[in-house]
Amino acid sequence: MSNTPDLNGSLGATQIGAVLGTFLFGIETLQTYNYYGEFPRDSRTLKMTVALVWFLELGHTLSAWHALYSQTVTFYGQLQYISSPPRSEEMTILFAALLYTVVQAFFANRVRVLSGRWNIMFVACCLNLLRFVANMATLGLLLYYSRVSILLEWRWLVSTALGLGIVVDILITVAMCHFLWRLRSSDSKRTRTMVETLILWTIESTILTSAASIIQLILFLTRTDLVWTCFYIIQAKLFSNSMLASLNGRRRFRACEDEPFEFLHFVHTGGSTTGGVSCAFGESGSSDIYGKQIAISLVQREADRDSGAMEFK
Repeated sequence: MSNTPDLNGSLGATQIGAVLGTFLFGIETLQTYNYYGEFPRDSRTLKMTVALVWFLELGHTLSAWHALYSQTVTFYGQLQYISSPPRSEEMTILFAALLYTVVQAFFANRVRVLSGRWNIMFVACCLNLLRFVANMATLGLLLYYSRVSILLEWRWLVSTALGLGIVVDILITVAMCHFLWRLRSSDSKRTRTMVETLILWTIESTILTSAASIIQLILFLTRTDLVWTCFYIIQAKLFSNSMLASLNGRRRFRACEDEPFEFLHFVHTGGSTTGGVSCAFGESGSSDIYGKQIAISLVQREADRDSGAMEFK
């Protein structure tokens, strides 16, 4: 009995992660159903992205449950399958890595559309790509060595993947809040309320995923068991749910559609010019971050030497 491994930190973590992950997958499925029912005019690209995320989550969920079933039923009592899990458990890394890449690219594009600049999106996508490469390298190690303990010998690689995820989340959140905050100085109470809601919305979209990444990193660096994998399984679901919540949350702004244009005014910090921002809620489909032409892109217009305007359309 002394040679029996502690199952709480290995099989137990997988079981808890699979159960909670399935619950979150059910929520995502409901959100996906609501999305297609509520926003039929969204662009085909956006609809395909949502479908891709759902199918990746389906593969992730099935892989997690196949691994759990194999360890608890098919190979019951064969402890070697705890330290050398079935391939399906390793495939969860592939599905999770693809999910992270797609969802974080989606949020990075929100920053691009809001700011009208590519630089932040470029940096975020580069870091996102590095994270994907690190995850694929981790998957390669598991496929080659067929033992989980190899990850302890490559702590820097797994830590890099987790750390990059945290950096990208924080970068996107800070950038979104920064550009939205610049619009908050409007004289219109209605517009200020809308901007404040968008800021809160942005923070809500990333706080859970960032927290899951931080907890994973701490557990991975301080423990020798697999407790951290519980949060790894759950995190993929948090990413997809945050994306769907962001899209479906557009219903909050439907009341604004009766007044298609509203102007915000703010002072540029870099000079004496003042600007205006118009807020448009269109009816046609679009591929912007909310899919319904919620005012996001900023277009600089020149008026004269001392004043300018920016259109939020």
